[in-house]
Amino acid sequence: MADGQLWLDPGRARRGGADLTSAGEAVTARRAQVGDRIAGASAARPWGRDDIGAAFEKQYRGFEETLLRAWAGVGRSLKNLGEDVVRSVDNSVETDARTAGRLDRISDQRPAGR
Repeated sequence: MADGQLWLDPGRARRGGADLTSAGEAVTARRAQVGDRIAGASAARPWGRDDIGAAFEKQYRGFEETLLRAWAGVGRSLKNLGEDVVRSVDNSVETDARTAGRLDRISDQRPAGR
């Protein structure tokens, strides 16, 4: 932003949005692969079912659920952000083109010499 004006490179901004979407999809896929293995392995309670294992389970389970939820949320958020960026760029370009068309029509209607 310079001198109160916003300059947008639509192609570059769209590519950035697409990259964010791809990153979100990759994070989501990795969460599904690794996160599901973590959840599956912990479901067997490899730390045991004695008093010490039960104490560990009580502490661990909440952290695991929070981590897996946050991991999934990061993937979703990145994907959504990328889609929003692309949509915003498209809307900005469309609005700019419509506004330019209106201004052209106004200037075409001015009497000559003014």
